[in-house]
Amino acid sequence: MNKHSQRFCSRLLTLSLLFVWLAVLPGCQFEETNVQDDLTTYMDQARLWAATEAKINNAIASAREDQFVHDDFVLETMRPAIGVAREYVVELERYEPQSPALMQIHQGYIESWRAHEFALVSVVDAVERQDYIQLSRANDELLEAQRSVSDVLAALARLLREAGLAPDTPTGRPLTPPREGVSIDPSS
Repeated sequence: MNKHSQRFCSRLLTLSLLFVWLAVLPGCQFEETNVQDDLTTYMDQARLWAATEAKINNAIASAREDQFVHDDFVLETMRPAIGVAREYVVELERYEPQSPALMQIHQGYIESWRAHEFALVSVVDAVERQDYIQLSRANDELLEAQRSVSDVLAALARLLREAGLAPDTPTGRPLTPPREGVSIDPSS
């Protein structure tokens, strides 16, 4: 191949790469915009979910404040929370994020709330059978479900920051799970 042919091939390759880059760049910006739009829609929906989460979290907090001592109180408090959690999981499953990153986070959120439901069932079963060893395990399951929600919220906060929709969190200050339902404030 002569010099002229080599330069032509080199320029052709450069132009081809430039065209590919120009074709991909708008797609990347479009995807970023879609992630931002998807996150904005998700956050709007999450605010609506907060009331349901508050019902579940308040029931758990009330039973813990009682230290699971009064069986009747625990049963009256936790039984309705099971139905709320079950319906909430179904509602979460109906929501379909569009961006892959948010889909993954949302799936983790669904699993976390499903774990809440199962742990609540375990608590009620343990109290009904007066099996306090099982009750202790069920309480540990609830704590793990709450940690799981906290982890998912931290991942969501990171995604919000990466998409430019939230400020960076102050260092050394971990995100804490909300008691009164979801309250996603990446700066807290």
